[in-house]
Amino acid sequence: MRVREFEDDDLVSPRTNQLMFVGLTGFMSIICLYRGITAGESYQQIIAYIGAILCLIVMFLLIWGLKYYKK
Repeated sequence: MRVREFEDDDLVSPRTNQLMFVGLTGFMSIICLYRGITAGESYQQIIAYIGAILCLIVMFLLIWGLKYYKK
């Protein structure tokens, strides 16, 4: 009996994977911004805004990385 080895490159391209992470971090930043706006305590707002800023930084770095992606 023969076992086939799957190559990851054939299933999903790295560019598509990176685009999915861009969408995920964008969605997470929207959630953090919403939580920052609706939070009652100031420390909750600070934590939510820090999370939103970090998500936006990661998202922009992923978008910037797409610019230098080799086809």
